[in-house]
Amino acid sequence: MNTINIQQNFVSQIKDLQPFKQLMDLIPDVAFFLKDTHGRFVMQNRHACDYCQVATEDETIGKTDFDFFPPRRASLYVKSDQQVMESGRPIINAVAPAPENSNKMIVYSKFPVYDKDNKLIGVAGIHRVIDGLRDTPSWYGSLSIVIQYIHENYSQELTLTDLAKMAHTSQSQLERRFRQLLATTPSSYILRVRIDAGRTLLESTDRTISDIAQSVGFYDHSHFTRSFHKIMHTSPRDYRRRRSNSGE
Repeated sequence: MNTINIQQNFVSQIKDLQPFKQLMDLIPDVAFFLKDTHGRFVMQNRHACDYCQVATEDETIGKTDFDFFPPRRASLYVKSDQQVMESGRPIINAVAPAPENSNKMIVYSKFPVYDKDNKLIGVAGIHRVIDGLRDTPSWYGSLSIVIQYIHENYSQELTLTDLAKMAHTSQSQLERRFRQLLATTPSSYILRVRIDAGRTLLESTDRTISDIAQSVGFYDHSHFTRSFHKIMHTSPRDYRRRRSNSGE
Protein backbone atom coordinates (compact mmCIF):
# COMPACT_ATOMS: atom_id res chain seq x y z
CA MET A 1 0.00 0.00 0.00
CA ASN A 2 1.48 3.38 -0.95
CA THR A 3 1.47 6.55 1.11
CA ILE A 4 -1.45 8.08 -0.79
CA ASN A 5 -3.66 5.07 -0.05
CA ILE A 6 -2.67 5.11 3.62
CA GLN A 7 -3.65 8.75 3.83
CA GLN A 8 -6.94 8.31 1.97
CA ASN A 9 -7.92 5.27 4.01
CA PHE A 10 -7.25 7.09 7.24
CA VAL A 11 -9.13 10.25 6.24
CA SER A 12 -12.16 8.19 5.16
CA GLN A 13 -12.44 6.87 8.74
CA ILE A 14 -12.57 10.27 10.44
CA LYS A 15 -15.84 10.70 12.29
CA ASP A 16 -16.00 14.49 12.12
CA LEU A 17 -13.85 17.56 11.52
CA GLN A 18 -14.18 19.03 14.99
CA PRO A 19 -10.59 18.31 16.14
CA PHE A 20 -9.22 19.96 13.00
CA LYS A 21 -11.53 22.95 13.36
CA GLN A 22 -10.39 23.40 16.94
CA LEU A 23 -6.77 23.31 15.80
CA MET A 24 -7.48 25.93 13.15
CA ASP A 25 -9.03 28.15 15.83
CA LEU A 26 -5.76 28.04 17.75
CA ILE A 27 -3.77 29.60 14.93
CA PRO A 28 -3.53 33.23 16.11
CA ASP A 29 -2.88 35.18 12.89
CA VAL A 30 -4.25 33.05 10.04
CA ALA A 31 -7.85 33.15 8.84
CA PHE A 32 -9.16 29.95 7.23
CA PHE A 33 -12.36 29.56 5.22
CA LEU A 34 -14.16 27.03 3.04
CA LYS A 35 -16.85 28.05 0.52
CA ASP A 36 -19.14 26.13 -1.82
CA THR A 37 -19.43 26.84 -5.55
CA HIS A 38 -22.04 29.53 -4.82
CA GLY A 39 -19.59 31.43 -2.65
CA ARG A 40 -21.39 30.54 0.58
CA PHE A 41 -19.29 29.96 3.68
CA VAL A 42 -19.43 26.40 4.96
CA MET A 43 -16.52 26.59 7.39
CA GLN A 44 -14.42 29.29 9.06
CA ASN A 45 -11.96 29.40 11.89
CA ARG A 46 -12.08 31.81 14.82
CA HIS A 47 -9.86 34.41 13.17
CA ALA A 48 -11.98 34.45 10.00
CA CYS A 49 -15.10 34.97 12.12
CA ASP A 50 -13.42 37.97 13.71
CA TYR A 51 -13.10 39.56 10.28
CA CYS A 52 -16.82 38.99 9.76
CA GLN A 53 -17.47 40.56 13.18
CA VAL A 54 -19.52 37.61 14.40
CA ALA A 55 -19.25 35.58 17.60
CA THR A 56 -19.61 32.09 16.12
CA GLU A 57 -19.03 30.21 12.89
CA ASP A 58 -22.75 29.38 12.71
CA GLU A 59 -23.47 33.03 11.98
CA THR A 60 -21.50 32.81 8.74
CA ILE A 61 -22.67 29.47 7.36
CA GLY A 62 -24.68 29.92 4.16
CA LYS A 63 -23.74 33.58 3.81
CA THR A 64 -21.31 35.18 1.36
CA ASP A 65 -18.62 37.84 1.38
CA PHE A 66 -21.23 40.43 0.43
CA ASP A 67 -22.99 39.87 3.76
CA PHE A 68 -19.92 41.01 5.70
CA PHE A 69 -17.55 43.15 3.64
CA PRO A 70 -17.72 46.35 1.55
CA PRO A 71 -19.01 45.58 -1.98
CA ARG A 72 -15.76 46.37 -3.79
CA ARG A 73 -13.71 44.11 -1.53
CA ALA A 74 -16.31 41.36 -1.58
CA SER A 75 -16.27 41.46 -5.38
CA LEU A 76 -12.49 41.16 -5.34
CA TYR A 77 -12.59 38.06 -3.12
CA VAL A 78 -15.36 36.43 -5.17
CA LYS A 79 -13.47 37.09 -8.40
CA SER A 80 -10.40 35.23 -7.14
CA ASP A 81 -12.61 32.38 -5.87
CA GLN A 82 -14.11 32.03 -9.34
CA GLN A 83 -10.69 32.15 -10.94
CA VAL A 84 -9.55 29.20 -8.84
CA MET A 85 -12.70 27.16 -9.46
CA GLU A 86 -12.82 27.84 -13.20
CA SER A 87 -9.13 27.16 -13.83
CA GLY A 88 -8.66 24.36 -11.31
CA ARG A 89 -5.38 25.99 -10.31
CA PRO A 90 -4.58 27.46 -6.90
CA ILE A 91 -3.67 31.04 -6.19
CA ILE A 92 -0.67 31.12 -3.87
CA ASN A 93 0.62 34.05 -1.83
CA ALA A 94 -1.30 36.76 -3.66
CA VAL A 95 -1.86 40.18 -2.10
CA ALA A 96 -5.14 42.05 -1.57
CA PRO A 97 -6.83 44.60 0.72
CA ALA A 98 -7.83 43.16 4.09
CA PRO A 99 -11.48 42.10 4.58
CA GLU A 100 -11.97 44.62 7.33
CA ASN A 101 -12.71 48.20 6.31
CA SER A 102 -9.16 49.46 6.85
CA ASN A 103 -6.02 50.24 4.90
CA LYS A 104 -4.29 46.99 5.84
CA MET A 105 -3.18 44.36 3.34
CA ILE A 106 -3.33 40.56 3.40
CA VAL A 107 -1.41 37.79 1.67
CA TYR A 108 -3.71 34.90 0.72
CA SER A 109 -3.77 31.47 -0.90
CA LYS A 110 -6.75 29.59 -2.32
CA PHE A 111 -7.18 26.03 -3.61
CA PRO A 112 -10.03 24.28 -5.46
CA VAL A 113 -11.88 21.60 -3.47
CA TYR A 114 -13.21 18.37 -5.02
CA ASP A 115 -15.46 15.57 -3.82
CA LYS A 116 -14.69 11.84 -3.96
CA ASP A 117 -15.88 11.72 -7.57
CA ASN A 118 -13.46 14.52 -8.50
CA LYS A 119 -16.30 16.99 -8.96
CA LEU A 120 -15.56 20.60 -8.00
CA ILE A 121 -17.49 21.56 -4.86
CA GLY A 122 -15.85 24.75 -3.68
CA VAL A 123 -12.73 26.63 -2.68
CA ALA A 124 -10.62 26.69 0.49
CA GLY A 125 -8.31 29.49 1.51
CA ILE A 126 -6.20 31.16 4.14
CA HIS A 127 -5.00 34.71 4.62
CA ARG A 128 -3.04 36.78 7.10
CA VAL A 129 -2.43 40.47 7.59
CA ILE A 130 0.95 41.72 6.41
CA ASP A 131 2.54 43.32 9.44
CA GLY A 132 3.69 46.88 9.07
CA LEU A 133 2.12 47.44 5.66
CA ARG A 134 -0.40 50.25 5.41
CA ASP A 135 -2.13 51.99 2.51
CA THR A 136 -2.81 49.86 -0.54
CA PRO A 137 0.47 49.83 -2.46
CA SER A 138 0.21 50.44 -6.18
CA TRP A 139 2.47 47.45 -6.83
CA TYR A 140 0.60 44.67 -5.01
CA GLY A 141 -1.21 43.49 -8.14
CA SER A 142 1.97 43.16 -10.19
CA LEU A 143 3.73 41.32 -7.38
CA SER A 144 0.85 38.86 -7.15
CA ILE A 145 1.23 38.24 -10.87
CA VAL A 146 4.95 37.53 -10.40
CA ILE A 147 4.29 35.04 -7.60
CA GLN A 148 1.61 33.26 -9.61
CA TYR A 149 3.95 33.18 -12.62
CA ILE A 150 6.62 31.49 -10.51
CA HIS A 151 4.21 28.76 -9.42
CA GLU A 152 3.08 28.14 -12.99
CA ASN A 153 6.52 28.31 -14.65
CA TYR A 154 9.00 27.05 -12.03
CA SER A 155 10.39 24.48 -14.48
CA GLN A 156 11.63 27.25 -16.78
CA GLU A 157 14.58 29.57 -16.32
CA LEU A 158 13.46 32.40 -14.03
CA THR A 159 15.78 35.38 -13.67
CA LEU A 160 15.46 38.24 -11.24
CA THR A 161 15.81 40.61 -14.19
CA ASP A 162 12.80 39.15 -16.00
CA LEU A 163 10.69 39.00 -12.84
CA ALA A 164 11.50 42.62 -12.00
CA LYS A 165 10.44 43.68 -15.50
CA MET A 166 7.20 41.76 -15.07
CA ALA A 167 6.56 43.66 -11.82
CA HIS A 168 7.55 46.96 -13.45
CA THR A 169 10.15 47.62 -10.79
CA SER A 170 13.88 47.32 -10.13
CA GLN A 171 15.57 44.15 -8.96
CA SER A 172 16.42 45.69 -5.60
CA GLN A 173 12.82 46.81 -5.06
CA LEU A 174 11.53 43.36 -5.97
CA GLU A 175 13.90 41.85 -3.41
CA ARG A 176 12.62 44.24 -0.73
CA ARG A 177 8.98 43.53 -1.54
CA PHE A 178 9.49 39.77 -1.30
CA ARG A 179 11.17 40.20 2.07
CA GLN A 180 8.39 42.49 3.26
CA LEU A 181 5.55 40.21 2.20
CA LEU A 182 6.99 36.71 2.41
CA ALA A 183 10.09 37.06 4.58
CA THR A 184 12.29 35.57 1.85
CA THR A 185 14.05 36.46 -1.37
CA PRO A 186 12.77 35.73 -4.89
CA SER A 187 15.57 33.21 -5.45
CA SER A 188 14.84 31.36 -2.20
CA TYR A 189 11.13 31.36 -2.98
CA ILE A 190 11.72 29.87 -6.43
CA LEU A 191 13.99 27.22 -4.94
CA ARG A 192 11.35 26.23 -2.39
CA VAL A 193 8.66 25.96 -5.11
CA ARG A 194 10.92 23.73 -7.21
CA ILE A 195 11.82 21.49 -4.27
CA ASP A 196 8.14 21.12 -3.35
CA ALA A 197 7.36 20.12 -6.94
CA GLY A 198 10.23 17.63 -6.92
CA ARG A 199 9.12 16.20 -3.59
CA THR A 200 5.65 15.57 -5.01
CA LEU A 201 7.06 13.75 -8.03
CA LEU A 202 9.32 11.62 -5.82
CA GLU A 203 6.26 10.53 -3.85
CA SER A 204 3.81 10.02 -6.69
CA THR A 205 5.91 8.72 -9.63
CA ASP A 206 8.73 6.29 -10.38
CA ARG A 207 10.55 8.74 -12.64
CA THR A 208 14.31 8.87 -12.26
CA ILE A 209 15.79 11.55 -10.04
CA SER A 210 17.63 13.04 -13.02
CA ASP A 211 14.39 13.30 -14.96
CA ILE A 212 12.61 14.89 -11.99
CA ALA A 213 15.48 17.33 -11.50
CA GLN A 214 15.23 18.66 -15.04
CA SER A 215 11.44 18.71 -15.05
CA VAL A 216 11.27 21.03 -12.03
CA GLY A 217 13.90 23.47 -13.19
CA PHE A 218 17.30 22.19 -12.01
CA TYR A 219 20.35 21.94 -14.26
CA ASP A 220 21.20 18.38 -13.36
CA HIS A 221 20.92 15.57 -10.83
CA SER A 222 23.64 16.93 -8.52
CA HIS A 223 22.19 20.45 -8.44
CA PHE A 224 18.79 19.06 -7.45
CA THR A 225 20.31 16.75 -4.85
CA ARG A 226 22.32 19.53 -3.18
CA SER A 227 19.34 21.90 -3.11
CA PHE A 228 16.96 19.19 -1.91
CA HIS A 229 19.27 18.25 0.95
CA LYS A 230 19.67 21.90 1.94
CA ILE A 231 15.91 22.29 2.45
CA MET A 232 14.72 18.77 3.31
CA HIS A 233 17.85 17.65 5.21
CA THR A 234 17.95 14.40 3.27
CA SER A 235 18.74 13.29 -0.26
CA PRO A 236 16.02 12.75 -2.89
CA ARG A 237 16.88 9.05 -2.99
CA ASP A 238 16.58 8.60 0.77
CA TYR A 239 13.41 10.69 0.86
CA ARG A 240 11.78 8.47 -1.78
CA ARG A 241 12.94 5.32 -0.01
CA ARG A 242 11.48 6.39 3.34
CA ARG A 243 8.18 7.43 1.76
CA SER A 244 8.02 4.14 -0.11
CA ASN A 245 8.77 2.10 3.00
CA SER A 246 6.08 3.95 4.96
CA GLY A 247 3.53 2.73 2.45
CA GLU A 248 4.36 -0.93 2.73
